[in-house]
Amino acid sequence: MSAATAPPGRRAAPTAGRGTMIVGAGLVLLGVSATVYLVLSARAVGPREFASLSTLWTLVYTFGIGAFLPFEQEAGRALAHRGQLGQGGAPVLARTAAGAAAVLAVLLAAGALLAPALVGRLFDGRWAPLLALGAALAAMSAQYVTRGAFSGTGRFGWYSAQLGLEGGVRIAGCLALFAAGVHTAAPYAWLLAAAPLLSVLATAPGTRAALRPGPAAAWSEISVNLGWLLLAAVCAQGVANAAMVAVRLLDPGSDAAGRFLAAFVVARVPLFLFQAVQAVLLPGLSRALAAGDRPAFGRELRRVLAATGAVGAAGVLGAALAGPQVLHLAFGAGFHLGRLDIVVLAGATALYMIAQVFQSGLVALGRHAGNGLGWAGALLVFVLACLLPMDVLPRVEVALVLSCAAAVLLLGLRLAGAARATVPAGGRIDDGMVTL
Repeated sequence: MSAATAPPGRRAAPTAGRGTMIVGAGLVLLGVSATVYLVLSARAVGPREFASLSTLWTLVYTFGIGAFLPFEQEAGRALAHRGQLGQGGAPVLARTAAGAAAVLAVLLAAGALLAPALVGRLFDGRWAPLLALGAALAAMSAQYVTRGAFSGTGRFGWYSAQLGLEGGVRIAGCLALFAAGVHTAAPYAWLLAAAPLLSVLATAPGTRAALRPGPAAAWSEISVNLGWLLLAAVCAQGVANAAMVAVRLLDPGSDAAGRFLAAFVVARVPLFLFQAVQAVLLPGLSRALAAGDRPAFGRELRRVLAATGAVGAAGVLGAALAGPQVLHLAFGAGFHLGRLDIVVLAGATALYMIAQVFQSGLVALGRHAGNGLGWAGALLVFVLACLLPMDVLPRVEVALVLSCAAAVLLLGLRLAGAARATVPAGGRIDDGMVTL
């Protein structure tokens, strides 16, 4: 059905490939801003204060993405369904916002309850990072609700604009602070809250299409898979990012966490290429899924895996050849980690990217429970491996590699079983975002 023949209120959505590429443009700028932020703030505050700042970064994106990405996914799904029926989505968006607000309240209450321990153990007795964490989570809850509105109504330009604005504000803010000679962590911490907040305010007009009145929405309309999506998102972000917090908890008072995150930034450079791979190849999965073509779905999945494996292997090779040199060049002489350490981190990154591909396949096939349980199992492996009687950095590195390998194994086995079943026609991929 064309836009010209669509019923009143219904808008023809862009194709999967075009929408993904539009969003990918904003995602690239957001990813670049992450590197700019971490490099400049590390050079400005030094390894010791950067340990607290890196812990804040990890907590913001572990809980910000883990807790609120599922609301974007469910809102996008529900709004797209209503759009096909020509129904307004305001009740759905209101339910989504209420659910996200409830989760935010739980996180803020937990933070307030644990505040003395968090400030003492993670932030060197400073309250500014903890307050910035709360503000950043509030801004991100609004971000993901509005992104659900954008994706569910096909407003991919607004979606990309929000990503790009957050990245642009972060880059501009960092450059301004660095040029002004700011060498304390607090202003950089507050920038983590300011960037997403400003991006939400600037793109709020893009939600109008989702705010048309419509039939009342039951909670079930946005909670079909919400529990499993929350479990998967929180645990996946935990596998990706918990290593930095673990180093801080196991070696409090040192600069090890700052040096570790700096090396992680270098090791995770392949994630930029991985995002490009996703943008180009995942629409093929969507098309095969929509057509119910199981052989084509398998072929497209193998293409994504081959490209992802190549990107991961290139990252490991690059870490082996020039990891320490790139680390010193980007962050300065105060940030150092051994070549083997960086290679291990690059290897873990490669495994994590493969697990993300398996996650896309499972979610596309509607296997939300298997996806959630797989990531939960991988995070459990990380926690148990952190109990090994080893020095802190080797212990956390082993835990990271084992958890990423566990994710590949658990998700891969579940995907292999699911792929043997008939691919349902008319499906769609709600892929998670990868963060640095």
